[in-house]
Amino acid sequence: MGEESDHVHIIALSDALGVPIRVMYLDRSSCETGGGISVNHHDFIPDARTVPNGSHSGSETINPFITLLYRPGHYDILYPK
Repeated sequence: MGEESDHVHIIALSDALGVPIRVMYLDRSSCETGGGISVNHHDFIPDARTVPNGSHSGSETINPFITLLYRPGHYDILYPK
């Protein structure tokens, strides 16, 4: 299928809620070489058919409304400061 099993859950959540979700990942692989921790992210945009009250075009920039930090086995919700 070409999808990580966690991604399927987040895609379903994004589509069900009709809001974009950003998942942040901490990468410690560069710590071993003295580079520190890097942060990567992946955005999940809901299918246009599931967005209530209209749709969005593919060229439109959408800011995520929900940000999650992926930790092995679970996700933490990140709140803006």
